[in-house]
Amino acid sequence: MSNSDFRLASPESFNQLAKTLVEPDEVRARLLQLHPDLSPELLSKAILKGLSARNETTRASAPTAAGGKQWFDTLDELRNLLLEKQWNPHDQRNCPFAIAPDRSISIVVMTGNADTGKQGLEDPSTAADKGAVAEGYVSSNRQHKLFNQAQEQQGTQVWALLYHYDKTLKEVRYELSLPTDFSKKKITGWGERLILGSIPNNPTGFTIREDVPNAPATVEVQPKTGT
Repeated sequence: MSNSDFRLASPESFNQLAKTLVEPDEVRARLLQLHPDLSPELLSKAILKGLSARNETTRASAPTAAGGKQWFDTLDELRNLLLEKQWNPHDQRNCPFAIAPDRSISIVVMTGNADTGKQGLEDPSTAADKGAVAEGYVSSNRQHKLFNQAQEQQGTQVWALLYHYDKTLKEVRYELSLPTDFSKKKITGWGERLILGSIPNNPTGFTIREDVPNAPATVEVQPKTGT
């Protein structure tokens, strides 16, 4: 082989990006295909609940309180919304899932890096390290993707509601994606990404509840009659 026959592979051949859907109609259709209970509105409600919890922190809060509150309330709202649709909350070694009644799909909530929720030159990775449970379902997803493309899906696929709070832009970006690669304790590759957009953070626009002031107490006084 001559020197002229030698070609370097392009970076893209080593770092293939995930199949990504961005158009709202396509994303909605794919969510319904994954499960009839899933919709952009349901997922946005979970993200909004987490964002409002983030805004409850003050200068006196612990440094990690904002991120912690956001994750806890996002997960809590997602599982409560799906519980109403007969999904089952399930915890495996401190890793919380929401599992569809037919067990075709399960969803976890995760924070992602700055590439989350947007289509660019890089796919996102998880922000925090993950353990053996995540490595296990990522491996299972990858096997499903490799061997079940031409037949009906077998087993439970685990999808991630991945979000990133951008402190510079003051917004949260999010997506529902299928994790298929695990490296150095992080999820680094995705078989499919459904980009759900971004929500600007306007703390004054969030209302958790309206406390209606109690009406002034009234006491009926009966005049005493003399004896």
